[in-house]
Amino acid sequence: MDRLSWNKRVKEFAPKSGAFLQSFEWGEFQVAVGRQVERIFVDDARGVMLAQAVLLDLPFGQNYWQVSKGPLGNMPMAEMTRELAERLPGGSFVRVEPMVAPKKAWKTRDVQPSVTSILDLTVGKEAIAAGMKPKTRYNIRLADKKGVTVRASAEPVIEDLERLLEQTAVRDRFSLHPLTYYAKMLEVMTGGEAVASLAFADYDGRPLAANVTIDFNGQRTYLHGASSNLHRNVMAPYALHQYLIDEAIDHGMTSYDFWGVAPVGASKKHSWAGITQFKLGFGGEIVTASGTFDVPTNMIVYGLYRASKILQKIKKMFKK
Repeated sequence: MDRLSWNKRVKEFAPKSGAFLQSFEWGEFQVAVGRQVERIFVDDARGVMLAQAVLLDLPFGQNYWQVSKGPLGNMPMAEMTRELAERLPGGSFVRVEPMVAPKKAWKTRDVQPSVTSILDLTVGKEAIAAGMKPKTRYNIRLADKKGVTVRASAEPVIEDLERLLEQTAVRDRFSLHPLTYYAKMLEVMTGGEAVASLAFADYDGRPLAANVTIDFNGQRTYLHGASSNLHRNVMAPYALHQYLIDEAIDHGMTSYDFWGVAPVGASKKHSWAGITQFKLGFGGEIVTASGTFDVPTNMIVYGLYRASKILQKIKKMFKK
């Protein structure tokens, strides 16, 4: 199936969040970073199913297939998982993120966020501003008053992004993809229907914040963000999101996905508590998906994989 036909089907069955992960362009990006990609399409008496799967490595020469924010379609979920198990060779399991939880599968830790906040852009800029929390509106005005400026990077300055990502990773204790991953995404995902972009917020001639976004099917997704340890009082990330929201509206987009917040009712000690407070300050609707599930195709290897994960958790408990 060609790019346009594939994307047309993805849009037809798109989830509320993360449809870009099933776009043809995302698959081409995965190929560009050295991964194997398979696209499966079935249309028969049972209904329609489509799934873009990426082959990922496990220890000891094993691997598994990941179907991010999919499979999609109107085929019964049991039939979808059966098709995936039969049509994706070689992997020890298939990891899926469907809209409906499969019955014969193991629930596992989320890969992509299952809870997010999505801002409706169709209401217009004034209504969006009115729906923000007062502190968010204040910080946006403060950034403007302090002289923070925003630039969309037509020719991405990867070195600036790298510096900001490294500072953020150390500060917030998360791991990064290799720098080449972000560079390749911005290089490959241009000119099609799913487009990756990079924007910076600058202060006093220095980049203080950067966002990587992906536009697809009328939705802008805030996929990666980073900020400097310097001049945090000028609120550069607020100015950057305001710019990206306004620009998305100007380009006729219908929603802005903040790509992950803590579950409703989560403790203030939740690892995403701070970023959740920041994102929810812009308003938006909380959207919850079913989560991430593993469909075993090799029970012996999958059993060993599960056992290793349990051992890792036990070791972490004792280290605490």
